[in-house]
Amino acid sequence: CKQGKCVLVPSGPDEKKHLFAILLDPVQIESYGSKRCVIMVGVTSIRNDIPYDNACVLAEGDHPFIKHASYVDYRRARIEQAEIIEQYVKNGYFSEKEDCSTELLKHLIQGALNSRQISREIKKILHDLLP
Repeated sequence: CKQGKCVLVPSGPDEKKHLFAILLDPVQIESYGSKRCVIMVGVTSIRNDIPYDNACVLAEGDHPFIKHASYVDYRRARIEQAEIIEQYVKNGYFSEKEDCSTELLKHLIQGALNSRQISREIKKILHDLLP
């Protein structure tokens, strides 16, 4: 569980698996206790009839899992305990996917810092902890 790792996470009402990327190495976050946490963001398909956050739009090939126009849904960015993510991968609930390229990771982080949809809390954590 580290920065740039990607996993498929069941999400939404149909539990369809979506690609999530980890934006930050596990760290202790003051308001989340003593356990080390990560910040994860999910990727979802762009649909013509649904508005979306354009802070980070992705195309086929930006990551091997992405097959069509997608965006990062910063509104649903989440803080999770690293050990829980690792356990979910170990027991098969989450599936590991290829890591983000350095370029993609930078794009995801910049999108998070620019997004109007991401929570202020997560934006502040990223701002404070990223070099």
